[in-house]
Parts: sequence; structure tokens; C-alpha cells
Amino acid sequence: MHLVANRLSSTNFWAWVAVPGSEAPLPCPVRIEEAPRRLRVGDVCTVRNTQVVVDAVSICPDTQGMLHQLVACRITSGRLAQGASTVELARPGLAVAVVTLSDKGSRGEREDTSGPAVLELLQESLSVTTHAMVVIPDDAPTLKRYLMDLCLVQGYDLVVTSGGTGVAPRDITPEVTLAAIERRLPGLETAMMLTALQKTPHAAISRAVAGTLGESIVLNLPGSPKAVRENLAAVLAALPHAIAKLQGDDSDCGSHH
Repeated sequence: MHLVANRLSSTNFWAWVAVPGSEAPLPCPVRIEEAPRRLRVGDVCTVRNTQVVVDAVSICPDTQGMLHQLVACRITSGRLAQGASTVELARPGLAVAVVTLSDKGSRGEREDTSGPAVLELLQESLSVTTHAMVVIPDDAPTLKRYLMDLCLVQGYDLVVTSGGTGVAPRDITPEVTLAAIERRLPGLETAMMLTALQKTPHAAISRAVAGTLGESIVLNLPGSPKAVRENLAAVLAALPHAIAKLQGDDSDCGSHH
């Protein structure tokens, strides 16, 4: 894989573009060669004595229809210099994305309190180095687009949705999630249900889904901050191990506690 660094509008951000040949199509200050894998949000890239963290990823076609990876990076130490070098990749913690489904919230008519509650609990309990939060309407195509982008393009380790898990006419989160994920994780769903039922009998109508998409775990949560915390707390301890195994960790499962 050949990667090229281009300056963006901000002096603190750079773009890394995969190119099919050894020569960059446009003059660029740095060419990074021999990346061991595609870059994902949350990656820390070391180039010589410079470190950058990946903040966003997109896939862009060129005029010949070939796909290139466009990655926005933030320099955390050092400065990029002219010349080619091998990039070393590290992933010091988890990259998490929180998607709140709320028609009123997406229109600015209601403050989102469940999304921040999710992020707060994740940051308290897990090693989170990068995060994103978005509020979208209860719309199936919009949610599907976000799930595909956050998991398959951006490469977030964990994508948590909040809202739309009940039986109201606009509750479409489980259907969209089921259509998007590749493998279901019923153990996570059961753990959340059993915990929630201890709090309220209304939990029985939740249709929350958990599963994998690419190298990401997708987890549906209810819409209220209180229910969010209760359900998420039930599975927090299992998430780091599940993500590690999903992404190829071949260590003995018995060594994880």
C-alpha cells in the first residue's frame, strides 16, 4: 500500500491517500510506504520521529474508477518532512462512535442526553482514545449509511446506537442493525435483557441487537440515559475481549479476565 500525505486547510491536519502506483499523482510533501494494513480511525502512525493520529477516513474514486483511502490525521508530536518513509501503526486504545436516533434531537428540538451518557460510561470504564458522536433522525437509510461508514470505512472498534429499540412506529434500529451486521452476538443481548428486567418489566419489549460488522461491534441501547447506563454496564467487561478476538487476537481466551 502506498500512502501520500497532503496538507489540508488546517496546518494541524493532513490527508493520507492510497495511490495505485509508486509515484504520487500530485506534488506532496511526504510519501509513506509499506503500511502494514489500511488505516482506521484511532490508529497512531509513527513516521520517523513524527506521530499522527487518524481522525477520519473516507473512500474516494479517481477518474479511472480506482478507489483510494483518504485519511484525515492530526499531528500529535514532531513534524512531517520531505521524503519517503515506512509508517509504523499502533492502536493504543479503542475508537468508539455513538449514534443517537431521535427525530426531535436531529432537528435541534431536544437536547441529546443519552449519547453523552454512553460516552461518559465508556470513557470511565474502557481505554478510549478516539470518539465520535452524532444525532440522526429515526430513519432507516440514514442509520444504515452511518453503520456501514463507521464500521467498514472509518473502522471504529465499537459503534453504539441509542434509541429506537422499542415497538413505536418509528423504532427501526433493530431492523436496520440486523440487516447490516454479519454475525449476531446473542450473549450480549441476553446480558442486557436480564439486567434490564431486574429494573423494570417494560424492558421485555426491548428488541436491542448486538453483532459484528467488519472488525467492529455494533451495540443497540435504549433511548433514556438511565436505561443506557444499566444496559451498557451489563456488557462493558466483555467488550474489550470481544473486540480483540474479532480483530484477530490469537491469545488463549483463558488468559483474559
